[in-house]
Amino acid sequence: MKKLDAAITKRIAPSALMVLIAGPIFLFMAMDLILFAAMSGSRGATSPNQVVDLSMEIVLCILTGVLTAFGARSIWRVLKD
Repeated sequence: MKKLDAAITKRIAPSALMVLIAGPIFLFMAMDLILFAAMSGSRGATSPNQVVDLSMEIVLCILTGVLTAFGARSIWRVLKD
């Protein structure tokens, strides 16, 4: 097993920052979308403002999920080499 030296840490740092920032945002958005889907049956009709907010949340959830996956994959690739 290889030691984690300064050069490897410098290569991992941007990806780790990306995962640490985008990961919790992704989890929050995913949880919010799950709660919206679970509660939408009991609330009745969806207003136009909610539709706009929901579409923005879906886009942000996809974006942060892709950023988190890319950062984790980059870290994995550096550690594997």
